[in-house]
Amino acid sequence: MSRKRKNLFEFLLLFAIIIIVNLIFSRVHHRFDLTSDNRYTLKPKTRQVLKELDDVVYFKVYLSGDMPTGLKRMQARIREMLNEFRVYAGDNIQYRFINPHSGDDEKERQALFEELRRKGLEATNVKSRDKEGGYTQKVIFPGAVVNHGEKQTAVDLLKNNPGLSASKNLNHSIQALEYKLIDAVYKLTLDERQSIAFVTGQGELDKYQVGDITKTLSDYYQVDRVDISRQQGNLEDYRTLVVAKPRKAFSKEAKYRLDQYVMRGGSILWLIDRIRINMDSLRVSPTTMATISRLNLNDQLFKYGVRINPDLVKDVQCAIIPVNTAYQGDQPQFSPSPWTYFPLLSTPNNHPVNKNLNMIRTRFISSIDTLPGQPGVNKHILLTSSENSQTVQAPTMVDLGEVAGKPDPRAFRQQHLVTGVLLEGEFESVFTNRFTSDLEQSTGMRLREKSRPASMIVLSDGDMIRNEVKHQPSGTMISPLGYDKYTRQTYGNKTFLMNCIHYLANEEGLIGIRAKEVKMRLLDKNKVARERVKWQVVNVGLPILLIVVFGLVKNYMRRRKYRRF
Repeated sequence: MSRKRKNLFEFLLLFAIIIIVNLIFSRVHHRFDLTSDNRYTLKPKTRQVLKELDDVVYFKVYLSGDMPTGLKRMQARIREMLNEFRVYAGDNIQYRFINPHSGDDEKERQALFEELRRKGLEATNVKSRDKEGGYTQKVIFPGAVVNHGEKQTAVDLLKNNPGLSASKNLNHSIQALEYKLIDAVYKLTLDERQSIAFVTGQGELDKYQVGDITKTLSDYYQVDRVDISRQQGNLEDYRTLVVAKPRKAFSKEAKYRLDQYVMRGGSILWLIDRIRINMDSLRVSPTTMATISRLNLNDQLFKYGVRINPDLVKDVQCAIIPVNTAYQGDQPQFSPSPWTYFPLLSTPNNHPVNKNLNMIRTRFISSIDTLPGQPGVNKHILLTSSENSQTVQAPTMVDLGEVAGKPDPRAFRQQHLVTGVLLEGEFESVFTNRFTSDLEQSTGMRLREKSRPASMIVLSDGDMIRNEVKHQPSGTMISPLGYDKYTRQTYGNKTFLMNCIHYLANEEGLIGIRAKEVKMRLLDKNKVARERVKWQVVNVGLPILLIVVFGLVKNYMRRRKYRRF
């Protein structure tokens, strides 16, 4: 073969290989994420939801314009995330970034602000530099309004945990972006809903007291209320049951129904008050008695692997309550005061359920012991008190006068008392080795002594799920769950409880996206201050020095080369 033909053959072969490789890669899609924390890799559930879209989902992101550097970083990450969504959903994902402060008409801007608030976006005040070099307060709405057909939902994208620094809040917000954005898409495009139910019949919270979380849950589930004190429906139809602050003792039949529901693979969220105390009585008297509730559940929870202790947790990290500080006979004057019986719980941040949450507000909560000896049952701590807490055994007298004094640090030496536990595995029935023929006949459920794989979450405060209710002639007013009207702050109660129910109802679904973690790579401020001059010299002087050295060497070699001629 002549050289000319050989070159032509090699050229055609190379051309054919290039065409074949391009055809292969045009049909095979893959993206490489070289980051150690896989921050640019979407979770399988996210990809599934995006691929199943059959219509356009439109994001209006109200994060644009003149903003602090941190929010600009968040804006860039949102844009990257939405572009990543478009890789799997194509043109079914559309978005636009909007500056709510654009325009010169102040009335139009205020009207837009009110509209965004009505849709559910929370406003945040930030400092921005003005033209004269000073700082001014600016209201922003770091969130998005998402539309799908005629459906619409609002999603807040910036976390505001007062217990964390601004940089950590921003990092937690970025970590949660995938979950927040795909949750909005999932909620708007959900066709079939699983059923969950609030258990009634034992004096549980009524529909108004759990009205806010019920409304939010209805975006994902069919929510019912089921009276288990009488034969009513089939509990197996429900993926999850919620037992919210019962105040009457459970009958044998009610316990049997719940137990056999678990034995058949059901999941339960328990919110149990071990101590009975009435906060209303403290409004008319400075003291009240805290007594032990008799709910007839101790043996059942013990069998499953936990014990709610008959005590009250007091914590230096606590919420405030209004207290009348006026002298007797004077005009009442209420002042906010910390109340150690209302602990603000932090989370270990060790599970998708409790990841990156604001503090959880509680009222008269008890400690929980996790018990050994339940083979096949895994226990996971979800909520704990702070490092400065203590327990008070009941019955005891609760004195409102304690708010007048400063808590003695020497009395608050107990650390991280357990107040919330996740149990998963194969449970043993509390009715094992008992006569159950009458219960089987009355309930129509045959005894099963060992459960299928099941799960439950036990929380030792029933008020954690209760929202404030005000009955007026014009109607019933329901406050947002976790909102504190005295501090105008929203705690993480609703987010945490929604995570609990999502996990119990479908642990392989959206809640797994919350496990994503983006590591903070921040500069050491002390080291920066200490070595500032050194690195300024290195960054400014070293490049100049290298250029000068390179020029001298090149000039020397050039002169040496031409000196020979």
